[in-house]
Amino acid sequence: MKVCLRWVYEQGVSLVVNSFNKDRIQENIGIFDWELSPQELDNINRIPQNRGFPAINFIADEGPYKSLHELWDGEI
Repeated sequence: MKVCLRWVYEQGVSLVVNSFNKDRIQENIGIFDWELSPQELDNINRIPQNRGFPAINFIADEGPYKSLHELWDGEI
C-alpha cells in the first residue's frame, strides 16, 4: 500500500487516506521519508490500465454526455 500511496504522491495528485488505527496512520505518514527510483516509476507506469466501470453506461441521447468522446478525453 505504501508504494501505491507514494506513487500517487509523486504524480502530484492530492490523496486522502482514512484510518483510525495509529499504526496505519504512522505507516501512511512514512511515505514522505523516501522516493521511488526512476526504474520503479517506469515499472509502475508500464502496468496496463483498466477502467473499473464501463463508461458506455453514462452515455444517453437525453443526458449530458452524448458520446464517449464528450465524457472522457483519454486522460487518467
